[in-house]
Amino acid sequence: MRDSAGRDHAGALHETEFRLEEDRPRDDTAVVAVFGDVDLHSAEALDESLVAAVAGGATSLVVDLSSATFVDSQGLGVLLRHRRRLDPRGGFRLVVPRAEIRRVFEVSSLDQIFPIDASREDALASLPQGPPNDG
Repeated sequence: MRDSAGRDHAGALHETEFRLEEDRPRDDTAVVAVFGDVDLHSAEALDESLVAAVAGGATSLVVDLSSATFVDSQGLGVLLRHRRRLDPRGGFRLVVPRAEIRRVFEVSSLDQIFPIDASREDALASLPQGPPNDG
């Protein structure tokens, strides 16, 4: 059993494996799924992934935080930058089904800035429609 900081009863800190997966449900849309902690150590990788998705032609981004275990201010900063960059061009949505992660956005009032959906399907349905991806 672990406490809120991720320590087990012996006091050892367990790191959550961080990884990203990208999907292209439409030619103009990238979905970046986040696994693990979005923090000082992983925020740069998330930023690079989102930059690469836009450079690859995405005008809409969905960041799926369904499997994120933690989001700190570094991660929030990355998300804010990309939301500002993409909002006039297309769309930017977050998938945040877990209450503990959604709470981070609520206590910082960022739930008023980010369009947040409970599922990937809801997020995709809310984006401007582009051509479907054939591949």
